[in-house]
Amino acid sequence: MAKAALHLIRTATPLVLAQLAFAANAFVTQVFLARHSATALHASLPGSMLAVTLSVFFINTLGYSGTLIAQRHGSGDECGANRLFAGALLLTVLSIPLFLLSAPLGLAILGIFNTEPAVLAAESAYFKVLLVNGFFTALAAVLGGYFTGRGQTRLVGGVTIFGFLLNMALAPIFINGLWGIPTEGVIGAGWSATIAHIVPCLILAVSIYTNSARRFNLHALHLCTAIPSILRLGLPNGLRSVIEIGGFFLFTAFLAECAPAAVAASTLLFAINNLPYNAVQGLAQAVEILIGHTPDRTRQRGTIFWGIILAIGIALLYVMVLWMTSVFAPSWFLPTAPNFSTAEFTNALHALVAVIAAKAVFEFLTLILQAILRGRGETSAVCRIQATVSFGVWIPAYALVRLSHSGMTAYWLTMLLSGLVSVALLTRTLHHSNPTT
Repeated sequence: MAKAALHLIRTATPLVLAQLAFAANAFVTQVFLARHSATALHASLPGSMLAVTLSVFFINTLGYSGTLIAQRHGSGDECGANRLFAGALLLTVLSIPLFLLSAPLGLAILGIFNTEPAVLAAESAYFKVLLVNGFFTALAAVLGGYFTGRGQTRLVGGVTIFGFLLNMALAPIFINGLWGIPTEGVIGAGWSATIAHIVPCLILAVSIYTNSARRFNLHALHLCTAIPSILRLGLPNGLRSVIEIGGFFLFTAFLAECAPAAVAASTLLFAINNLPYNAVQGLAQAVEILIGHTPDRTRQRGTIFWGIILAIGIALLYVMVLWMTSVFAPSWFLPTAPNFSTAEFTNALHALVAVIAAKAVFEFLTLILQAILRGRGETSAVCRIQATVSFGVWIPAYALVRLSHSGMTAYWLTMLLSGLVSVALLTRTLHHSNPTT
């Protein structure tokens, strides 16, 4: 057990640090957008969530190639691992027209919701730039999968951290239009994020070329045998992500209709939530890789046990951070000219803390349980559970809240309920799963 814990921690640490860098980057970007204008802050959440909703299908469909590479690598089939990587790279290039076609669909969706014209214009502009960023995020996931599938997480973690540090340096320049940069506000935030994803793609591509040029020739690979595997197992993974994040986009869109103080408090808590959530995301990535490497159920037990224990530990630490936030609310996060009082903001924050703390425990366990099943190749089961929870519990619950005008806290309670149901269904499926799938 101790050996399994050390192996998991060693594999997870670079991925967790990379995810924490992502969370810190999101927080810094939100701070600069808040300082720029209340409109930019208000538009940033719906615009970014819709872009992520449409992009994540490609990111997680193609990015699942890393788990497939881990399975081939664990079984000693390096040729099969190389074919999978080349196939994923080809599919990434072929996804470009689909990214372009998703732009008008996204703009139409944004126009459905009742927002102020200035906010809608900012949301739309941010969304279009972030679609470009979405393509390079998908490319980075495929390039990174070449290394993470082989358990080489340090390079990917380091390059990812560098990219987010670059974005944190560029964000204030692009958001404020400094040094003659012809962008500002959410558009500037979108382009700084895009540049910060292009640079890691270049670094990873060079690393792969120097690492593999002597070991395999892409022209000699039979891509026709690799692409069906990626699509068969990757598509359910991508669809699961769309359902999950699409539901969350609707949640943020409905939340945007609440009082301005409630929206600001929720935006702050989203930014704080990114820290522990992304730490568990990194841990879940490591669990998925290690499960893929070891098809034997007995050898998986240590990884599963420590993955769950570490996730619960992070959740408890997060509860402490939330309590401190409710006591020492960072007033510097507020927009320069807010259209609400500080007291309204603080009261809204206090009302949310307890609900979000409870939600986090089930949310983090869901991430680990999903990772275990994905590592075993059971992406279809994970997708079915996500669809059941989203369409059978979460979306109907917050639609009911919206119709009854129950308010912001009730919206967040729907997430707690869906997290509880997810853990129950995933646990049941894990108990009956076939690790050799």
